Amino acid sequence: MTDLWNQLPEATRTALLARGVDAWRSVYEGVATHNKQWRPLRPPIMAASVYDEFTAISATVARLILTACQQRATTAGELRDALGMPVGAIDLLDEDLPLTEELLGGVRADILLADGTPYMVEANIDSALGGAHDSDGIAGRFLAAYGGDPVLDAVGLTAPPSAVDARYEAVRSALALGGQDRLAMVFTTGGSYPGSQDGLAMIKLLESFTERGRQLGLDMRVYPVEWLTLDDAGRLCVDDGPIDAVLRMFVPQGTLPSVGLDALGKAVQTGAVRIFTPTASWLLASKAIFAWLWDDLDTLAPADAEVVRRHVPRTQVLSAALREQALSEQRELVLKPSGSYGGVGVVVGPEVAAEEWQHAVDEALVENGYILQKYVPVDRLTMQFVEMETGAIKEADVPFCLAPYLFGGVAAGAYLRFAVPGAGPVVNVAQGALTSGLLLVPKDRY
Repeated sequence: MTDLWNQLPEATRTALLARGVDAWRSVYEGVATHNKQWRPLRPPIMAASVYDEFTAISATVARLILTACQQRATTAGELRDALGMPVGAIDLLDEDLPLTEELLGGVRADILLADGTPYMVEANIDSALGGAHDSDGIAGRFLAAYGGDPVLDAVGLTAPPSAVDARYEAVRSALALGGQDRLAMVFTTGGSYPGSQDGLAMIKLLESFTERGRQLGLDMRVYPVEWLTLDDAGRLCVDDGPIDAVLRMFVPQGTLPSVGLDALGKAVQTGAVRIFTPTASWLLASKAIFAWLWDDLDTLAPADAEVVRRHVPRTQVLSAALREQALSEQRELVLKPSGSYGGVGVVVGPEVAAEEWQHAVDEALVENGYILQKYVPVDRLTMQFVEMETGAIKEADVPFCLAPYLFGGVAAGAYLRFAVPGAGPVVNVAQGALTSGLLLVPKDRY
């Protein structure tokens, strides 16, 4: 089992909800969300041993993804071509960059469960992995709310290692940052992250993120990419002067053109600024690479092949030759754009009418760049919600997604997303899903 709710004693569950009713407003204050109706009254709770299992699967699949790419390309440009992406599809891409472990600086797997078995349905590989700040904070604030209750203290709840801290340490190591280096986390005001369109408001919202970087010894600030400039010496500048390094927190695909984006590109190209991670990382997030993993099964070590067979849903690149199979096996398939994110363009076969499915498949064949992935009939999470306007409490079994982080190969934190009562099957924040952190119980308890 993933979430231990139904295995906890009744007294423990009662105490968790009582503290949640008192604390949910403060726990979710400042958390970015599109949902204005519901809030969860608790975080999911998992055995530490299960968390370790999920992060190990993520690390193995990430390594196999890089290997699959290296078998087909030696540079970022060759990989882009192998994936069928046109020139310019990835912003600021260094076409000559070698494919090395440097590109695995940040990994966040999207894991669904079916009958208790974890399936890694996507691998977000990039520096711009959202949710770490929010999930760390939610887990920590729930944990603080439980303090002092003898019933809850006896459970031994802990939060996983901080994803925010792990990313900072990965940045420090990868960019060889010293005490004099000035670092900026750069985001875009043109994205879908709630509230990010207001640059000044976003800077204020992330003050605690900035402060945490400073506590860890980094000369840290946050700044919109659109506002970046170059000085006369070609140095990349934010509002308080030149910077030496960038933590890139925008997806380098379809970024709106701006003077600031051009400035960043030039500074990276000239070596005036170091960046975590190169935009070539985002190439490794293509869902088409999951099809390569299945194509390469016979070449993998037995243990690696078993991880793919057991934990990666069968994936194929959609082509005209697969059209009839796609139509006849609708109830067993999900259609996904290879290069998109945020749930955009995903069509779940069992959830739509045959006519809608056929139309989606035919449109995808015209556009190119889609995959067919085996449908995972997801387990449900029994979650308790409060309706913000009325204060009414509702329990519902909802689909969910668990996304553990790896930064510099180190497992830290997890981003939980789950649907709300009455929502559809796609679990995505942009479509109203809620987010949470994760709490763990000791390995010897469950």
